[in-house]
Amino acid sequence: MTAPVLLVRHGESEWNVARRTQGQTHHPRLTAKGREQAASAARLVAQLLRDRRTTEARVVSSDLVRASETADIVADRLDAPVAEDPRLREMALGSLEGLGYEETWRAGEQHDWSDIDLPIAGGESPAQVGRRMLAVLTEAFVAATAGTAVVLVTHGDAVRYAAQALRGPTAPPTEWLDVPNGAVLLVDPERRAVEPVG
Repeated sequence: MTAPVLLVRHGESEWNVARRTQGQTHHPRLTAKGREQAASAARLVAQLLRDRRTTEARVVSSDLVRASETADIVADRLDAPVAEDPRLREMALGSLEGLGYEETWRAGEQHDWSDIDLPIAGGESPAQVGRRMLAVLTEAFVAATAGTAVVLVTHGDAVRYAAQALRGPTAPPTEWLDVPNGAVLLVDPERRAVEPVG
């Protein structure tokens, strides 16, 4: 039986609280609330795996600190190995990283969001993020077919562009996908869909 593939967004970070744009900034750590969110996500993942009678699992995480700290909490709950994969990083946001949210949003208003191949502020384009996330998901689907659940710990925009990439390059843009800190989402490879759990 095919095991589930799950996406987990990291818990609240210090820069989430400070309202600073993180992108691929490496060092922001989880807050106490972020660790609680990670623990809650871990409980939700563990329950879903029990419900589906899945005994084998592995955790793969972005190598950014806020994600790797979340992954350690999830992996500990599942008694599963954890590995890091930089393809699960958040979108690189170039010169926007480190800025306050309001300044980032003002800059974002000048960006042509209809062009998914256009890099943002010298960082990555949505299409680039989607391609690297889709590559990770494709590998996870292979493991899941063999009976091993795969939990991918990543970031909000990375999840959104993964969902879009799953639908294919000619699919119309999806509606805004709400991915709060600590969110758990189930990936359905047959329907090419990402759905919140819990």
